[in-house]
Amino acid sequence: MLFAIKVFIYFLICITIAAYTSLLERKLIARIQLRKGPNNCGFAGIFQPIADALKLLFKKVQFKNYTKHSIFAAILLFTTSLIQLILIPISNDIFVPKYGLLFILLCHALIVFSEILLGMSQKSKYGIIGANRAYMQIVGAHIPFILSIISIMLIFGTLNLNDIVLNSKVNFVLLIPLLFAFLIILLITENRTPFDFVEAESEIISGAYVEYGGILFGIIYLSDYLNLLFISALTATIFFKGYVSVFLSPFIAILLKTLIITSIIILIRAILPRYRQDQMIKISWKILTPIMFLYIFSFM
Repeated sequence: MLFAIKVFIYFLICITIAAYTSLLERKLIARIQLRKGPNNCGFAGIFQPIADALKLLFKKVQFKNYTKHSIFAAILLFTTSLIQLILIPISNDIFVPKYGLLFILLCHALIVFSEILLGMSQKSKYGIIGANRAYMQIVGAHIPFILSIISIMLIFGTLNLNDIVLNSKVNFVLLIPLLFAFLIILLITENRTPFDFVEAESEIISGAYVEYGGILFGIIYLSDYLNLLFISALTATIFFKGYVSVFLSPFIAILLKTLIITSIIILIRAILPRYRQDQMIKISWKILTPIMFLYIFSFM
């Protein structure tokens, strides 16, 4: 019972941080574009995520307009995006799965399946186009993503993320090329700018999810920021010692590192234009895949 309460509190904290990550993104992009961003709802717009959540929660939704596959896909996407955060160690005393990197591959597969099902189960051509784009991202990024997990496993000699955090034998200089390649792979697999082909907002707002509204759109929108937090926390865990810090508590340390990487990813969205799908596939197969094979052969 106590464990269930702790898990519930942890999930609640993750959802709150994800909601306010949306405010962070809107504020940062607004500053770059010389705008104020949300500033009317509370001091400096601090209550804007709460207002957005209440609006989506109480907006009337005609569930009869959605297929059971659409509802199932939205729930699966949100659940998987939330559960994968359990894989991130926030302290040496908290249990994490022994084969965490393999669970990450499983969560990644479920998230991609959910995005494809979200688009294909709609009655709109934009949803089907978005689903096809999600499939193309699998073709482009799934192989280098799997190879990156294998590379990390060979370098650190473990699949346990907690062991990776506590490992002090690996030289960080050797990890710098892998860090940049891994971050690009995560941007592709998690549908983040400049590789956000599923949404394609230059053509239509939220492309693949255009038919969704109310609470369904809310959980899809929140899942996007949960995934953003996860890839940031995963990068901080593998390459920047996660919760390890001299001056800060473990949870504050991993949270601060995660938010710094999240801010960098947001700045990438504000600065870089969207790539084409053929450019993404060339980057994946001609640059990222050879880098991963180089690391694998070097540490075998």
